[in-house]
Amino acid sequence: SLLQENLNSIQMSSTPSSLCSSCHQSDSDLKYCTCGQVLYCSKACQQVDWVRHKQSCPMVVVRVVEGKGKGLVAIRNISAGTVIFTEDPLIIVSKKDEQGVGFEVPGYEEFKKMDPVKKQELMELYDPKDKMNNFECHEDFEYVKFCRIVAANYVSINNKDHPGDIDLAGVYKQLSRINHSCCPNSFAECEAGSVTHSVRAGRIIKKGQEVTNSYLGSKDGAREDRRKDLLNTWYFHCGCEVCSLTGEEREVNDRVRMMVVTYLMDAGREDNIIRMMNDKKNISSTLRSYLKVLAESYRIEEDRGKRAVMLSICHVLYRQVERLGGCWVWPTDNDSVMVRMILQKYLGENFLKELDMLAISAASVMTRYFKAKVKRNLDLLT
Repeated sequence: SLLQENLNSIQMSSTPSSLCSSCHQSDSDLKYCTCGQVLYCSKACQQVDWVRHKQSCPMVVVRVVEGKGKGLVAIRNISAGTVIFTEDPLIIVSKKDEQGVGFEVPGYEEFKKMDPVKKQELMELYDPKDKMNNFECHEDFEYVKFCRIVAANYVSINNKDHPGDIDLAGVYKQLSRINHSCCPNSFAECEAGSVTHSVRAGRIIKKGQEVTNSYLGSKDGAREDRRKDLLNTWYFHCGCEVCSLTGEEREVNDRVRMMVVTYLMDAGREDNIIRMMNDKKNISSTLRSYLKVLAESYRIEEDRGKRAVMLSICHVLYRQVERLGGCWVWPTDNDSVMVRMILQKYLGENFLKELDMLAISAASVMTRYFKAKVKRNLDLLT
């Protein structure tokens, strides 16, 4: 149970003079809850206090991650779709694409007026001091460090109500601590008009696992292209589980990623999908191609958002074949037989009849961007 996980993970306190958070008695053998925020003299006291403490007990803590500096690590199992935390920014900046750092650095006067607590929390974030010299001309070394930290830790705030709204970015105490992975297990997003970010689990995150995010957003590509973007923008060499692949595994990963991106781009515009749907001569072969790409996607790490969109496209094409008076019959060539076997293995024997529900289910724990894409595609049939 969640309580038992915390009971089994309490640690010895280095401050024995503190009081138990439940009975408020002093004890020489106080132990921390996994979160490190409260102390207990016994498991019985922790059980009594759990109803109160679980409201504030975080799901993640900041810890040193090998090869990455500090990051966020789950201290209990987190199910897909769970909101891990919500957070307001320490500082907000205006994005400017034409600037080398991607945004307008806050002025020196604004920096000096910052809330001292927020400034300290910001100044404790990752500093690429050996990799960045954009601001070295300023005489105040603290301000130079501040500019470097903002440049390396800002997060885009995609919250625009209207296309003409100013592009914003923010630096966050926890969100900016989340390290990148090309196969992330979480994502963050803002509601329209808000700067508050919610971080949500994109799949099951097990206790002890690092919480990761993708800094690249909707951008994707081959390993070297991704690593180049990350180095130029965030000043680190990506060594995630995907970028660490070698030999044939890396080649397959690059090929499948690019294939998925290409096919999704081809169907990215509504008029392109409608054109595919109305092409009676080629719609069956188009469906066959998209089913093959869907099957290929299971050869690499899961990208739930892209897979949800691919499922919705396959559903639209399959139903359109039926509407046009045809009946989809699986080709008998070896490639098609293999595609069918792979998809039945991962999606079920009758997956063709359930593609829409599979798409909705996959998108249900993803960002509103992927939910909107899936909904738009499925609505084409109404």
